Amino acid sequence: MNTVASLSAIASQTARHFSGRGCLTYGNQHWTFAQFHAQFSAIAAGLLAQLGRGSRVGLFMSNRPEYVLLQFALEKAGLVRVPLNMRFTGHEVAAILEDCGASAVFFDSATFDRASVLAEKMPQLWWCQVDGREAIKGKNWASVTQAVGPVPTLTQADDLCTINYTSGTSGKPKGVMLSHRNWAALYRNMLIDRDMRCDDVVGHVGPLTHASGTYFVPWYLRGARNVIVEGASIDGLLEAIERERITVFTCVPTALTRIVNHPDIERFDLSSLRAIGYGAEPIPYNTLEKALDRFGSILTQNYGLTEAMMTVATLSPGDHLLPDDGTGKPAPRVGCIGRPYTFVEVVLRGEDGEPVPVGEVGEITVRSEHVMQGYWNLPEETAKVLRDGWLWSGDLARCDDAGFITISGRSKDMLISGGFNIYPAEVEAVLTSHPCVLEAAVVGIPDAQWGEIPIAFVALAPGETLTAAQLVDYCKPLLGFKTPRRLRFVNAIPKNANGKVDKPKLKVEALTVLESENV
Repeated sequence: MNTVASLSAIASQTARHFSGRGCLTYGNQHWTFAQFHAQFSAIAAGLLAQLGRGSRVGLFMSNRPEYVLLQFALEKAGLVRVPLNMRFTGHEVAAILEDCGASAVFFDSATFDRASVLAEKMPQLWWCQVDGREAIKGKNWASVTQAVGPVPTLTQADDLCTINYTSGTSGKPKGVMLSHRNWAALYRNMLIDRDMRCDDVVGHVGPLTHASGTYFVPWYLRGARNVIVEGASIDGLLEAIERERITVFTCVPTALTRIVNHPDIERFDLSSLRAIGYGAEPIPYNTLEKALDRFGSILTQNYGLTEAMMTVATLSPGDHLLPDDGTGKPAPRVGCIGRPYTFVEVVLRGEDGEPVPVGEVGEITVRSEHVMQGYWNLPEETAKVLRDGWLWSGDLARCDDAGFITISGRSKDMLISGGFNIYPAEVEAVLTSHPCVLEAAVVGIPDAQWGEIPIAFVALAPGETLTAAQLVDYCKPLLGFKTPRRLRFVNAIPKNANGKVDKPKLKVEALTVLESENV
């Protein structure tokens, strides 16, 4: 029984309700809700004329209006969206397209170099460029966008809606299957627990293939205006906030670090901002402190994972500060992801599957209607993480008496030194609390005496100087035996295509250093 309305049906209601209001802005281009609805409906008709229902369709492009138009159109047409990060290499894209059995790929001038090569190697796919050039292999965007005719609603709640591939930080990317029911539950979670308003102007600077594209929908359903920042740059975002009077934006902590440390931030009028969301990775202590000092209590932390997309736990603006300890300046809750969303159950469990006591580290397990259906064509991998109705996230955390959850790190990142567990996220929080430190990342390397020891990679704030001995002296009173045995200063912490810290790369570098020292 189809008990969940499709996004296309809800979007149509929204378009009727807010018909003449501004819906989408991209540079000098503007769409009302009625115009946006008419265009994605035409695209849906064009897609159905050339692709069978259930076909997998890759979206490989930069942030642009065509992405969100296709996002809505694919769902209306009953096709399966496969987001592809525009920074992926041709090899990565080919592996995903082959794995999911894609029938078509939409791309743009920013990805043309890789798409054109892949089109020669994979001619069985329909390749279509959404901007500028003539389409590869005779397919063109105009033939899709100018179709007419009704699109029947045949999609069922448990039909596959998207295949979202994991970032691959812990191994080969896996295709996460999310149904229409999963996405409906996700949007419900956001609309209930997040402060989303009809009069918001929402800035999008992160990849639409990831969190930013997910946020587009619930704010659309609220009747807000979404602004896609051209070029997805920090300068472009700051200029757009002033020009468009943006009220809210979301980003990864790396972007927030760049914003609060921007050398010319004072020349921008950011007074329209009422909310800033962040998530996807731990936030450096100094970044959080600077953001709270500059913007006030308007930050919201969001925690989720691809397998339980976006809405597992959230830390509201009012919960970002710990109770005043008498100093007059409450400290921020560093590493805290808040409490579970209203319709989400979270239990921290030990290796035996039993809940751990309050204050002890356990793996985050999740039960909710938005948890994935499983991994595409990987039943054994699915069985490892979906057990008795619960998703085992691989993230380790502690929970206090008030229900606040604080991340300790990934279970695969935990290291054991001298018989004691060391959680990198906890060490990184202390390192980034030093006023000279911009970012830090900790990995474990083998050690003959201790089994493993933590090595820290540290990037200093612009213009700051700091020695390893000074940083160790700062950490020891706070970390004790968890203090990194080795420190390496770097110009920047490497990130993967999703903007997350590339720990596999750091581990390889750490092992290389170790080998060179032992020669």
